[in-house]
Amino acid sequence: MRYGSFTKRSLIWMVTFFASLTLATSVTADQITLTNGDIIKGQLKQQTDTHVIWSSDSFGTLTIAQEQIASINGESFGEEPAEIFSNTYEGSLSFTGAYASGNQEREDWDLDSGVKWRDGDFRHGSSLNYETHRLNNSPKNREYAVTYVLDWFFQDQWFWSNGVSFGANEERAIDNFYYIGSSLGRQFWESKSTALSASTGLLWLSEDFEDQSTDRRLTWSWSADYRTLLINNIQLFHSHKVFIALTDFDDSDLSADLGIKIPVVKNLFAEVKLEWDYDNQPAVGKEKSDSQLTMGVNYSW
Repeated sequence: MRYGSFTKRSLIWMVTFFASLTLATSVTADQITLTNGDIIKGQLKQQTDTHVIWSSDSFGTLTIAQEQIASINGESFGEEPAEIFSNTYEGSLSFTGAYASGNQEREDWDLDSGVKWRDGDFRHGSSLNYETHRLNNSPKNREYAVTYVLDWFFQDQWFWSNGVSFGANEERAIDNFYYIGSSLGRQFWESKSTALSASTGLLWLSEDFEDQSTDRRLTWSWSADYRTLLINNIQLFHSHKVFIALTDFDDSDLSADLGIKIPVVKNLFAEVKLEWDYDNQPAVGKEKSDSQLTMGVNYSW
């Protein structure tokens, strides 16, 4: 399903909602259970050979001996230490869509895949997004994007990020686009149950439109990526990217995803996702804002 245009007030509301949601859920995301039965809510910050560093909502930063810990987020606490920012490999593949027939014939399909792996101080990320949209048997509008990002962690939680992306978006009359950018980021925390990162920097954006016009601009970029486990291993996730032209602050783009993944069987989830795209200087004849709500399946490993 795709909805109509949004006002600037709606855009501000959405960003405020995302920020409030992120803060609210991150505060209560994790809990640690001690062997004496006490439960302490907060965030896991670091683990050594003998202790866990825990940021408590009520008591501040605590250093807890491993033998005093029964479980973290309901999972039994093992003997082996686990670094928060360790070498990892993970990926996901999701297929979502919406279909309507009768007075209105509509198809919206969305395929997303991504892989992230970390080796020492370097974290790699690649993703592919492919979408098709059709209304009342009209020709399909296609959208795709291929992205690669390399993060260098020069400190424990700080990283220098460099990325490139290219694709097309017939829905917004963009024949092809590409961007290349560099930014400074911080991985605030990262564990199996929750993660939050944000970055800001400069990005060169190039767009060629179907009417033969072009748009080339250097932008300031801001992006964030957040996920957390809720009750019954339901996962909430949110990501957004904002681009603002340095030569014209009124020339800006926003894309944001907000969704949940509900476990079905091991590694397989039902996914509900809401997507927003906002461009305050779109191609001629196009609305500034697009949104769609899709439902489907997700496989993660």
